[in-house]
Amino acid sequence: MYSKHLALAASITLALPSFLSAAPVDNTALADALKAKGAEVTMTGGEITGINYKVKGTLTEAEAQQIHQLAHLKTFSCGLGFDDTSLAALKDAPELESFGSNGLEASDAGIRVLGTCKKLKGAAFFHPGKKFTGAGLDALADSAVENLTVAGSTEINDDGMAAIAKIKHLKSFRVWHSGVSAEGVKKLQALPELKNVVVGQRLSYKPPTTVSDETVTALAGCSNLESVSLQEARLSLASLSQLKKLTHLKKLSLDGIEFTDSDLAALKQQLAGVDIKYTAPDANAKKRIDGLFGPAGAAPAK
Repeated sequence: MYSKHLALAASITLALPSFLSAAPVDNTALADALKAKGAEVTMTGGEITGINYKVKGTLTEAEAQQIHQLAHLKTFSCGLGFDDTSLAALKDAPELESFGSNGLEASDAGIRVLGTCKKLKGAAFFHPGKKFTGAGLDALADSAVENLTVAGSTEINDDGMAAIAKIKHLKSFRVWHSGVSAEGVKKLQALPELKNVVVGQRLSYKPPTTVSDETVTALAGCSNLESVSLQEARLSLASLSQLKKLTHLKKLSLDGIEFTDSDLAALKQQLAGVDIKYTAPDANAKKRIDGLFGPAGAAPAK
């Protein structure tokens, strides 16, 4: 499987051989062309430093060639339809620090190109397509990436979490509406610099769950956490009490968590010094919680 990914990544790179020999870029002309198609472009000192590519679809070959040559590009975001070939325009981007996407259609093999961006600090993947499970994020293992968000697709799974757990310098991670399980969350224990996590429930009305008592147990093993946010679940006082193990914990957010007032009061006593913010489930969250865990008072769903 690994060699297959490498072969796919190589084919993506070879698909744009003219990158290495293209003529110098006219930043102003390229900015005007991208703006005409609906992109937002940031210029600094006559150089393109940011592109927010809102247009649905892929880059033209000419656009990809020119973007590939931008020496000062720091931020890049893209939307629905952006694929492997278009993503290859970012290969070896020397100054790229932030990548964002919503509706990305690139594959795990294609996303590996971000591993060539040596200054990349943050990346976000909202609603990626079915060819993205997160497994390709292992290309960021030795990168400078500190902040990562993956959300909005059940294709994002525990194999993806295994890849994410290799990103050595990851400090902040967010995941929700995914196919991740408690076992996937447990893999985060391998990240020595992880300080902040947000784990949200999957969009489902039947098990398995992403956020559960088992998830809390997994997070209690991430010893350097300072902030934990959990969303849409029925959690027990016994499980949340395990967070006492996190000696650096400063903030705990329980958003849409089914929890009794008495247990909340007890938890605040047990986690003295931790800023606990609690929000009760709204009607939609309550429906999902009942679907995932069974009606309140029933035996937990498996």
